[in-house]
Amino acid sequence: MPVSPIRLSLGAALLASLALAGCGGGATNTNYSGSTVTGQVLMGANSPVNGNGTNNVCAYAIVNGQGNPLTTTVTPYTSYGTVLDCVPSAADGSFSMNLTSFYGPVLLQVVGGTYSYNGASQALNSLTSTALNLAASASNAALATNASLQAMVNVGGGGTVTANITPLTTFAVARITPNSGLTLANYSASLQDIAGQFGLGGLALATAVPTAGDAYDKALIGVDQYLLNMGTTLGATNDPYGANLLNWTNLPTVSADYSTAYNQANGTTGVSFSFN
Repeated sequence: MPVSPIRLSLGAALLASLALAGCGGGATNTNYSGSTVTGQVLMGANSPVNGNGTNNVCAYAIVNGQGNPLTTTVTPYTSYGTVLDCVPSAADGSFSMNLTSFYGPVLLQVVGGTYSYNGASQALNSLTSTALNLAASASNAALATNASLQAMVNVGGGGTVTANITPLTTFAVARITPNSGLTLANYSASLQDIAGQFGLGGLALATAVPTAGDAYDKALIGVDQYLLNMGTTLGATNDPYGANLLNWTNLPTVSADYSTAYNQANGTTGVSFSFN
């Protein structure tokens, strides 16, 4: 019996579709590809963190939402997670890293660099200076994994994702470490909470860039002033090295001291904060 031309054409079409499926259909599936991560490390609108050529911005893979992969209580700093990449932040605080071979949540952590207060007027100690490598004790609040600038970002789907790293993104990480787990859902919720506590409404802290004199900039230079006020001598101040603020602990005292610092830095009076 002769073969129908229709059956021949259907068979050819089926073979062609199978061949395309076997080689990916001629298109690239980006669902599980990584991303390029870009952003800035900022202490304020006019206060970028300069890596001075050192690879001071590192990305760590987060596994099962557990723990913080870097401890600054020992020298050299010890990594407990998978280091994906480390790059320098430029003079304007900008950085870019290629994580195109990784898919999933990432913790960004800044180790070292030059920190400044309100431009070049005064220098801040590095938030991971040698002075921070001290064992926790009754007289020295836990100077541990959050004693540095941090942020989180989800990598995947190709393209470029943005994640800025500031003291406020650091507080958002500190609020969920270690009890709630380092997940993007927890981080996003914590960012919204921190924005509200600093009077910034619904500002998207993950990608927002402060402008000189705006509410975000005022909040950040309040942090800078707080760190200056706390000094660098253990036992001499309420919060040596700003460890309680960076770790988001001892909040009643931190709230009062930050309120003082905020008003001092911004030339205001009567502005108060009550962190939780």
